[in-house]
Amino acid sequence: MGLFGRKKKSSSGGSNVLRTYEKLINEGFDAIKRGDEDKAIITFRKVLRWISEDMSKITAMSDKDKKELSKMLTDVGEEMVKLKEYDVAIKILEKAKTIDPKNFRAWMDIGKDLLQRNTQIPYALVCLREAAKLRPENVEIHLLLGDAYRIQGQKEKALAAYQKALKVDPENPTVLEKVLRIQPENIEILEKYIAVLEKSGDKEELLKNYNKIVAITGNEAYLERGLQIDPNNKDLLLNKAQLLLKEDNVKEAKNILSGLIKKYPDDPNIKMLYDELMGTEEPAPEEKPNEIGVGDVFGDLSLEESTAPAPDVTEDLFNAPEEPMHTETHVEQEQKTEEEKKPEEKPEEKEAVPEAAPEPAPAEKVETPSEPEQKESKSEPEQKIEEAPAQEKELTPEEKFINAYKEKKLDVASAVLEEMGDSVKNLMNQPLDVLKFIYSHLLMAGNYDLASDFIAKIAELEPSEENKIEQARILIECGKMDEAEVLLNDIVKKNMKNGRALYLKARIQTIKGNDMGARNFLMMATKFNPELKEEAKDDAYFEKYQSEEWFKKIVS
Repeated sequence: MGLFGRKKKSSSGGSNVLRTYEKLINEGFDAIKRGDEDKAIITFRKVLRWISEDMSKITAMSDKDKKELSKMLTDVGEEMVKLKEYDVAIKILEKAKTIDPKNFRAWMDIGKDLLQRNTQIPYALVCLREAAKLRPENVEIHLLLGDAYRIQGQKEKALAAYQKALKVDPENPTVLEKVLRIQPENIEILEKYIAVLEKSGDKEELLKNYNKIVAITGNEAYLERGLQIDPNNKDLLLNKAQLLLKEDNVKEAKNILSGLIKKYPDDPNIKMLYDELMGTEEPAPEEKPNEIGVGDVFGDLSLEESTAPAPDVTEDLFNAPEEPMHTETHVEQEQKTEEEKKPEEKPEEKEAVPEAAPEPAPAEKVETPSEPEQKESKSEPEQKIEEAPAQEKELTPEEKFINAYKEKKLDVASAVLEEMGDSVKNLMNQPLDVLKFIYSHLLMAGNYDLASDFIAKIAELEPSEENKIEQARILIECGKMDEAEVLLNDIVKKNMKNGRALYLKARIQTIKGNDMGARNFLMMATKFNPELKEEAKDDAYFEKYQSEEWFKKIVS
């Protein structure tokens, strides 16, 4: 009995082999139609095992039969991707392109699957480039190539790939949008994208791009076209107000901003422009007297020691008694003044306690202000406390992420990171657990360039061999072979038996085309870590060695 049922009966003749596979593959797709996914997976795994056994017979088939079998295997591979059986899918697709090296779909499917799962990007690029050679007129393949280059941070190559796609389909909205992600101020592309959106009628996306081009160029024609679609569009109106101010048309700009500030009082952009405009027109000189405090009044009086009574103004304001005065601090004067106000406000209390009149006691006079003054002193702080929440709402993206992470709202934290883009670097000084979370997010997003920065920081804070090896792995994915090799050499110098480090060095040698070096490092890696043999069998980096005798011996 084989792993997936009894061993296939040998069949003679290429056509018989083809019909055998056709029957088995149809059984798998029939199981899919019945909803029996487990049965389909078992059947398709059986196909892979049989293919491996029959390669010598398949090699002897006619070109026509090979192409047909390769096409059937490609269908199976694509179905296994849908079933999330990725490893088997890739192996079947590899067989498909081996049987027919001109099978465009097989090459593209491998590259596309690896790209979508953010794994083995260098090999994905190899497959996608080969597919592009077979179908240079295919838009999707150039789009995928551009995405792969962009993930690796090779923006110029990404742009070149997207430009090739635009040559085939100049009005492809997806390609135009991807170019604008790299070159957001490319006016030519932006105008083409707007023209496409105008044809498609996507009003929401169209308004966003009208705003972009107006902000960049100040072209009022686009502004008016946008306002015809949505006369109340906040961003377009704000742009219009800014253009009017540049033209010194303050009156109309003021009308627009007055309307916007009523609708969007908390919008910082509107508030800033509105305050700037109002500040230049309406200075408020009357507010100055309110800023003068009691201490300032006493300072102006220049009080000196004297037996003479205080001036009438002072007597009226503070009810000061006629007695000798000594030089006092403003605080003492305020305290005395506050206490001296009390007899006027509460005369009955003074009559009730006559013994307190003969001897003034400065220490006891430091009491809470009278009720009117208490109300005045409270009103301003209370007002400030009410205004504080409006300020707290304006959190930075970094603060939003930290809050979400601390509250264990990891989906929200990931969404904030997605919006932050390259400014994620501002979080580089966070604790180790936060850095590891960000690193995982960047890997899932396929942003290997930023991921390499964060794993470098993690390795710095936690300098273990495992972290340094992970750092080297990501550098390889980014195509930074020399940097990865420096790290790996340092590890191997300290520990010649680190199989994982030697394994990654074998990958680097494979990419560089040094087959001898790849063989030697792979041999040492599997010697010190036998578990790597199974990994090497399925490693796309070593796919080209699958038929080599030395490779078979190493992984056996």
